[in-house]
Amino acid sequence: MAAQTSKVRDVLSTEGCKVQTLTVSDQHATLLVTHSLIPDGGGPSAESDSADSKPAEPQEGGEVEPPKAVQSLIKLTLVPFHKELLGSNPIISGEDRQTPERNLLLHDPKASDAMLRFLRCHEYAMKSESGAEYSYYTARPCDLPAIGGASDDGLTRGKDQIDAETRKKPRLDAVAGGSESSAPADTPEDPSGKENNSKVDLTKCIMAAASGSGAFDVELISPASARQITRAMPSLGHTLINETPEMYESIVRPYIKSVVDSGSLSWIANVVQVKKEKERLLVNHDDFIVNIDTKWRSHPDPLTTSRDEWRDHPSTCDLYCLGIVKISDIASLRDLRGAHRRLLEDMRSEGLAAIESVYGVACDQVRVFVHYQPQFYHFHVHFTRLENETGCAVERGHLLSDILQNLEGDGEYYAKRTITYKLKKGSALENLIASYLEEKI
Repeated sequence: MAAQTSKVRDVLSTEGCKVQTLTVSDQHATLLVTHSLIPDGGGPSAESDSADSKPAEPQEGGEVEPPKAVQSLIKLTLVPFHKELLGSNPIISGEDRQTPERNLLLHDPKASDAMLRFLRCHEYAMKSESGAEYSYYTARPCDLPAIGGASDDGLTRGKDQIDAETRKKPRLDAVAGGSESSAPADTPEDPSGKENNSKVDLTKCIMAAASGSGAFDVELISPASARQITRAMPSLGHTLINETPEMYESIVRPYIKSVVDSGSLSWIANVVQVKKEKERLLVNHDDFIVNIDTKWRSHPDPLTTSRDEWRDHPSTCDLYCLGIVKISDIASLRDLRGAHRRLLEDMRSEGLAAIESVYGVACDQVRVFVHYQPQFYHFHVHFTRLENETGCAVERGHLLSDILQNLEGDGEYYAKRTITYKLKKGSALENLIASYLEEKI
């Protein structure tokens, strides 16, 4: 556990590390971190196509080829005064978010350096981890560490001096071992002629954030796959899909199989076998588990608070639990058949009973539903309090009570019906479906 505890700091300390803003609000920020490989094996997952885990090899003439960049995602909860700092290096501009093309902004090394300074002002204590690329931390302020390997008192120096020193530094968008002018393949040098003309006083932001930030929660996905990064990118808008059984068999099923076969879901085995996230476990049935979903961010820390304190806790208004089947041959709603009704009924009844026993929330206050398309392709069921509307949009959520009734009437119901849902424009599946529909015209 000790080695994992510093993984956030390991990522932030790599040579050539740079930070860009994907999304930011008053409560949350998602940051894309591009960095070199972590020496202790923090290489890419099986699904990741953004990095190469091989060590650098000599080229002709004896020169060593620089390592390719790895990308990670850092998701933070925050208070409003962090917003200006953590939003100072956006990857796209606001006006691009509803257009069909994504125009990436120029990377701002000064803003990236300021964000790194702020992030390095914290110690990261692990709360839980899945055993794969996902891990969760509490960040608490500490002394500002050295930046770039040298002693740095940048929080107390004047803005003019910091700006002068920043201009003298080599560009931070060069990956480890690369030239000062090279940029990662995922971020063009100037794709649209746009510049990131931030008017943010970064020094003031660092000083304010570091001096009064308090603790906040952090989710690290490292390394992050192309699919995970796409999901976290600012939305270009959505499109409504009417998925016929033919479309599912021709396009969607092969896509799901490619994701499953990539090995990117290996973390689920650790969770359902209770090798990881034991502190979040509520039910361990022969066929499924029910645990506390990591999206329930206001939940008392499972590692440091007794379960007696969880009952009637104020955070139960945000209740969010997750049931995950142990068998691996049900990827999504489409795979459900009449033979699965008993499994679904048991998960619903045992999950609701555990929630009432542990949290004091009655079963008629809990919504039980399934997503299609799901976040990951290993069948799971969501349990949320009625006041918590996260994830229950009508074009994505399917109540488990309705699913059971449909399967009772026809065990092949979900193999036969057309399912309507929305997809983010530009996502891999949306692109495949768009091409499929164009060919049929």
